[in-house]
Amino acid sequence: MQAEKTKKIEYKIISDENLPPLVITKSGQTGLTVVLNQNHTIWLSLHRNTIPAIMGQLQEKLTLICDSYLTDQLLFSEEWD
Repeated sequence: MQAEKTKKIEYKIISDENLPPLVITKSGQTGLTVVLNQNHTIWLSLHRNTIPAIMGQLQEKLTLICDSYLTDQLLFSEEWD
C-alpha cells in the first residue's frame, strides 16, 4: 500500500498593492498556499466572517466540478472498452 501524500497548507501575509486581498494557489503536487494581502486590511476586516462562511458553498461547487469531470471520464473510458 502506498503512503498517502501529505497535503501541506502554507500561509503568507504580504503587502502588495498589485495583488488582490486573498489568493489561493497550488503549491507543489498536493499543497496549497493561502496569501493574505495587508494592503486590503479594511476589506479583509469587513469580510473576516464572510470568507470562512463561503467554504461550504465552495465545497459544493468543487464537488459539482469533480463529479462532472469524473462522469465524463467514465463515459469516455466506456467508449474505448
